Amino acid sequence: MDQSNIIITLTSDFGHGPYVGLMKGVILGLCPKAYLVDLEHGLAPQDVLAGALVLEQAIGVFPQGTVHLAVVDPGVGTGRRPLVVDGAGGRWVGPDNGIFTPVLLADPQARAYEISDESLFREPLSATFHGRDIFAPAAAALAAGRDPASLGPLVSDPVRLDWPRPRRVGEALVGQVLMADRFGNLMTNLSRPEVEEFLGGQTAIVSMAGGAVEGISTTYGQNKPEQLLALFNSQGRLELAVNQGSFLERLGLKPGNERGLEVRVEAA
Repeated sequence: MDQSNIIITLTSDFGHGPYVGLMKGVILGLCPKAYLVDLEHGLAPQDVLAGALVLEQAIGVFPQGTVHLAVVDPGVGTGRRPLVVDGAGGRWVGPDNGIFTPVLLADPQARAYEISDESLFREPLSATFHGRDIFAPAAAALAAGRDPASLGPLVSDPVRLDWPRPRRVGEALVGQVLMADRFGNLMTNLSRPEVEEFLGGQTAIVSMAGGAVEGISTTYGQNKPEQLLALFNSQGRLELAVNQGSFLERLGLKPGNERGLEVRVEAA
């Protein structure tokens, strides 16, 4: 990629406040030509899985060589390693806490390196804001042309999250809810290819605690308001939703409590 147009995406759980802007200031001070794209900063605090799911959506969307800076870092200041992963078409910078699991799954040839070149670090180095003092400078260095391998030693065992996989149980394909979006739609770990292969052209019955629906819709709007539906979302994952409503609220759940709920797909 032309370095004059290098892209750096930013994902964090920082929410409102100065922290995202401070990281951007460090990056632009070191790589003024970087084009900064905010992916998500409204993640629940310390929600590494949610951060990983955001990064999963970025795979294959941005130009080759894009740098992705992700700071969801409950272990900041501890012995957890700062990491850059080179793979899946990009460079991924952040803490070694499993947030890059989807990158490692998408690209078995991806290589991870510990960021140990202290000449990159800002001084004085804060124990509580590595996003500004370690990760932002590393992202800027990569955007300016540094080889990921030059940032530190190869890591053979990057941390991976327990990434739940669907399973066959009798005549059902069983998955689970990964998370709810801001509309209260429930995204599952059931991918479109897995579901369609399982159904073999038959009509689906999708069920979980709180309801069941026959058939998989194409859009929300083809259903009546407040009607429960199932569809494949923009990530190609099976989703349970309420048209013009919140399935999460209908279940009486708070955000986060939906994770792990069982979802079953059976042929009608």
